Amino acid sequence: MKDIIDHLGIVESMEERHVRVRIVQSSACSGCHAKSLCASAESKEKIIDVWEADTEGLNVGDEVRVCASLSMGRNAVTLAFIVPLVLMVAWMVVALMVLHLGELTAIGGVLTLLLIYYIGLWAMRNRLKRTFSFWIEKK
Repeated sequence: MKDIIDHLGIVESMEERHVRVRIVQSSACSGCHAKSLCASAESKEKIIDVWEADTEGLNVGDEVRVCASLSMGRNAVTLAFIVPLVLMVAWMVVALMVLHLGELTAIGGVLTLLLIYYIGLWAMRNRLKRTFSFWIEKK
């Protein structure tokens, strides 16, 4: 099994050690021969920022492979979805069973908790940017 996630892309711009790469992110079935008949096939263009990239020999318009470790993907999913889910369930159990709050109050607490959590993630974006880093390989 591969330990990296990779996408082919085109170099959009370069500044010293910062490279912006345009990739086409497609669903698993977008390569299917019946995709024109299916409503679930989709693809989106995304710009990936690669910091601390080795730009030697790279030019705008070059085709490159943008790579990330599989564990980075798992960590991102954990921070974006699993931790908030655990927080929501834990808060609802505490609010309804321990504090005996009403359902609307408990739901308001969940929304407030999620707002604080995602604002905290946003505030730590520069630190997370170093943790979740991509690298590029010339094709």
